[in-house]
Amino acid sequence: AGKVVKYSLMSLADPDDGDEEDDDDEEEGKHSSVLSKRKRKDKKETGDRLSEAEEAGGKEEGARLQSNSEAIYNIVNMYVGVGLWSLPYSLVVGGKEALLVLVVLLVLCYMSAANLVRLYDNSPATQRSEVGSYLQISADAFGAWGTFWSGLFLTGEFLGTAMVLVLTTWDVLAGIGFPYWFGAVLSTVLLLPLVWKDEWSNMAYINAFALLSTIVVILADYFVILEGVVLPPERDEPVTIRGFTRAVGLQMVALGSGTPAVPSIYQQVQHPRQFSFVLAASFVVIALFCFAMTIGGIASYGQGAKILIIDNLVGDRRWGFIVSVMVSAASFATTPPFVAMTTEIPLALTGMKSTGSGRRAMRYTVYLVTILGCVLLKNSLDLILELTGLACMSMTAIVLPIAMSIKVFPEKIDWLSLVAGIVAIIVSLLTTIIYLLLL
Repeated sequence: AGKVVKYSLMSLADPDDGDEEDDDDEEEGKHSSVLSKRKRKDKKETGDRLSEAEEAGGKEEGARLQSNSEAIYNIVNMYVGVGLWSLPYSLVVGGKEALLVLVVLLVLCYMSAANLVRLYDNSPATQRSEVGSYLQISADAFGAWGTFWSGLFLTGEFLGTAMVLVLTTWDVLAGIGFPYWFGAVLSTVLLLPLVWKDEWSNMAYINAFALLSTIVVILADYFVILEGVVLPPERDEPVTIRGFTRAVGLQMVALGSGTPAVPSIYQQVQHPRQFSFVLAASFVVIALFCFAMTIGGIASYGQGAKILIIDNLVGDRRWGFIVSVMVSAASFATTPPFVAMTTEIPLALTGMKSTGSGRRAMRYTVYLVTILGCVLLKNSLDLILELTGLACMSMTAIVLPIAMSIKVFPEKIDWLSLVAGIVAIIVSLLTTIIYLLLL
């Protein structure tokens, strides 16, 4: 499937790092930290971050970078996951109009990803270190406050996702016949050693299995259509404002999760000048996944589509077992990396040099909070998804990237893009506020 890389979502560069070599590092180019950890002071690049000699194969051993196809795979891998399973339900609560909202959100997320790439290229810290993180870009744009707010929203995003994964595991185990309490206790205990062992960077590898599970779910939906199921009748009542805001939250969970990883993927590509093509191709594939899941789920189950479409498929006589096994395995395996990622954010924000035991203690604290949250909200999966999407992912995937771009490039943004960006920020914030007021 190509090279799956490890991502740096939340690392911060040492502000004192490279003070004596800033000028040389600036000449060195933006990918020199990937190609070599030595400072090549006598080299000046013009144009591309990789010289022709480097792109022709003159890279040092251990400096394996991604081809365009590998980068496309990795971007799709980070965006397409468990969040897509709630897309059919977004049309149940938001009506057919929510399909148009999905198109708009896809465009906004693509623009935000492109903005993060531009911000990476403009970041002084990314030029003098190996850091290509979302937090570092936020720090360059807005200083300490940018780091704080982006860290806060990323924490909420990872914690909410971890809770969704845990509840999904519990629900699927209950759906295949285990008593709910038994499945919950069993999976919680089995996760304990994995929380101890796993590093957050392993998510890039494990998420590939979630991608495969999503493909199986989509195939199962369309096979159900071919079987000619009888759909529930269309509802007569109009879509409410609250239902519409809920739909936006569910769709943001599906679309917002991969945005913070884009700078790290961009940092590791062989041909940075071609990344605009890579990003556009990636979002075409992501859009195909989104529409295939949404249309397939609604065509299969109509207004009977559940919060996660897998809950409908678990009871299917042909697909129930394989979907249950793959989804429970994917959710189970993806939980520890998300718990570990949540732990890393306060360490990055505070600059703490935690030891292995200290880091693990924090990780188990986060895991305990996750389990307690799941126990308290075990019947409110929709609330967790919607709050995570609206209060966190809309900020990390739309509001903050657009705001950072406006702040850093005020003279390079035409008035139409400026107005569109401001409108997107205002509408996103208003949607979240209206949702919270109508809870």
